[in-house]
Amino acid sequence: MADRWRARDRLLEVVAVVLLGVATVGTAWCALQSSLWSGESDRVTASAASQRVEANRLFGVATQALSYDASMVSDYAQAVATGNEKLQLFYRQVLVRSGFRPFLDEWEKDVAEGKLPPNLLEDEEYVSGLMAPYQQKLAEADASSDRAQAAGRTSDLYVLTTVLLAVSLFFAGVTASFRSPTMRVLLLVGGLATLAVATGHLIDLPVAAGTFSLFGLN
Repeated sequence: MADRWRARDRLLEVVAVVLLGVATVGTAWCALQSSLWSGESDRVTASAASQRVEANRLFGVATQALSYDASMVSDYAQAVATGNEKLQLFYRQVLVRSGFRPFLDEWEKDVAEGKLPPNLLEDEEYVSGLMAPYQQKLAEADASSDRAQAAGRTSDLYVLTTVLLAVSLFFAGVTASFRSPTMRVLLLVGGLATLAVATGHLIDLPVAAGTFSLFGLN
């Protein structure tokens, strides 16, 4: 009987040691991943901020181009109205933006056919062409913000998993404080159950890029 009790106690001690070891390694892994994902979130957030600054600059460039083109249309219309072909040619070759010349051709064609040219702000092709760089950069900034938020959530989930592993460590650590075999078994079962939940979380969580390079692995 005494040998059976000693064997049972030895088995419980082995289970507790294994639980402690696995939970300790898991805690260290979660701490590393949480730190890496938090850093990734900060990096991408900074990138998103830079992209928004660039988007604002591109918006300013687009509005300035719109204002300039509208001014050129007004001046060119006056040259057309007065029949000053030399001035028209000067505007086309020197002052009018190369990207705006096709729209100016359409405008002149409409005038020649007796049609009312469209307002620049109502010309979807023209406006979308001007705003395309701004909208693309803004979309990049929004995508970066989404990635930053996702990285932040992943970091938080690793922190939560660390808490679960800490609970498992607690159960395994206090097992030796109790003489009752029933109590020790209940504590180990609780520790194993908590470890199983934490392991389920770890399986679903992504691994941060560059993790293995820290250990010299690629």
